[in-house]
Amino acid sequence: MDCQEVLELLDAYALGAADKTEADGLERHVADCIRCWDELTKAQRTAALVALSIPLKEAPERLGRRILSAAQREKGGGRGQPAGRGFGERLRLGWPAAAGALGLAGLAALAFAAFLQVEMNDLRDEKSDLARQVEAAGHQLDDQQQILAVMSSSDTKQAPMSAVSSESSAWGVYSWSPGSGKGFIVCHDLPPLEQGEVYQAWISTEERPLSAGTFVASNGGCQYPMDLSSVQKRPKGIGVSREPEGGSASPSEKWVLFASFENN
Repeated sequence: MDCQEVLELLDAYALGAADKTEADGLERHVADCIRCWDELTKAQRTAALVALSIPLKEAPERLGRRILSAAQREKGGGRGQPAGRGFGERLRLGWPAAAGALGLAGLAALAFAAFLQVEMNDLRDEKSDLARQVEAAGHQLDDQQQILAVMSSSDTKQAPMSAVSSESSAWGVYSWSPGSGKGFIVCHDLPPLEQGEVYQAWISTEERPLSAGTFVASNGGCQYPMDLSSVQKRPKGIGVSREPEGGSASPSEKWVLFASFENN
């Protein structure tokens, strides 16, 4: 899938309308294309904002009572005097069925009121989820702006990241701008995580590795921004390890990926 095909599919993907084959192809493409990833984030953010712009109101508690009262009035009104003997005989014969129908109407009204309340609660939950998604999209946009700033910087450098284990096919590239102290990791073919695990990025120094945060991979790939501006000593390298969820104070096992700065 090329950039033009991805751009045509972005809106459908953001709205959840893309089929699985199209979605898989788009996700593989944006994992390696910063421009399309940026456009995807904009589309997702727009879709979320559109959803949030629709006000949701909780159904009043009196709604159920009003529906039931209307059903009861309708049931009571059906007991009027017959207009004539022939009609009265037919009415009396038909009343058991009519009463049963009105009873079912009352139950249906009650069920509808309960259903409506559940639906409103679900909508409020969905709105909260959308608000969190918009917040997450904002963070993603900030990350992507940092990545684009590094890529467009005149002093950008790159260091290949290699798998430490000979059995792993993982690889990546660390790009950074010495002037701004900002950088980002692009990784591929990371091994699947066990439940309760995350990947953790590290800045290797002469004294000890410094944590640069945790992340999870998507189909073995990642684009993870890092900030080295607060590191006072020159880093020796950048690494990625597998750690328990929440991260560790120091790497608990060997690196999954590592890039040395010795030649940079």
